[in-house]
Amino acid sequence: MSRAQLYMSPRTPFTGVSAPLEKSRFVFLGVPYDRTSTYKSGSHFAPGAVRDVSANLELYSIRSKVDLEKVPVHDLGDVDVLEDLEETLDRVNAVWSEMVVQKKIPIMCGGEHTITKASVDALPQDLGLINFDAHLDLRDEFLGKKLSHATFMRRIAERLGPGHIMEVGIRAFSAPEWEFCRGPGKVATITPLEIHGAPLKDSVSKIKAFSGRFKHLYVTVDIDVLDPGVAPGVGNPEPDGLSNGELLTLVTAAMDTNTIGFDMVEVSPEYDSGQTAAAGAKVIFESIAALEAARAEQ
Repeated sequence: MSRAQLYMSPRTPFTGVSAPLEKSRFVFLGVPYDRTSTYKSGSHFAPGAVRDVSANLELYSIRSKVDLEKVPVHDLGDVDVLEDLEETLDRVNAVWSEMVVQKKIPIMCGGEHTITKASVDALPQDLGLINFDAHLDLRDEFLGKKLSHATFMRRIAERLGPGHIMEVGIRAFSAPEWEFCRGPGKVATITPLEIHGAPLKDSVSKIKAFSGRFKHLYVTVDIDVLDPGVAPGVGNPEPDGLSNGELLTLVTAAMDTNTIGFDMVEVSPEYDSGQTAAAGAKVIFESIAALEAARAEQ
């Protein structure tokens, strides 16, 4: 048994069917962890909620013209999380590292956004990261902690370099975070004002230009990038967000042959009637479909 297998517990599979690992390019895993959440906790329920709704969504993508019933996805289960953040991240990193060696594309469902750091740390240094999020999460420290859901992107920027990061949909941050983004070689940003103030294809072009600079690309979606009017089931709702259609179009644009990992985080299913989990599952569906379409076009 591998180290990663020791850390996993089986669950009812994503979409209701788990294909054999050896036949699957995509591997779904859950990380039910939200210990550093500071407003409304509850994202540890997300992997189960997203799996439940995924089994009741249709599997044909009209955006990518891909039938997901024909795309094998293996559900690895959930990481057995611990109270300690660092130990939990170490487990997530071990699972990702093993999947990378096996040349799989992991599809991770959180849980809080801090878990993204563990997956990025398992990936090559020549990596671009696109974050769809309401928040920059670039604080150097928050509530006396250097690593939490509010600071993890700063830690990633320190490893990869600020110029390797693009944040899309951001509209909630401190003045020091915004200053960190400004200037040449810093974090690229696309705000909702830019998305709503110009044709959506302009933002698509910016995303594609950014992703094309890197040999490898990682995409992370904090579901609070959506407006809380359409996705209220989040821990830190922030008005003036994106629509479902805008998010799906922009995320699909980020999926290309250099995309080697993806996550969707911060669904808190206790705070709505299931619409946010459904939105999160749809983002995952369309991401897998777009990646499959990109491979077919090679």
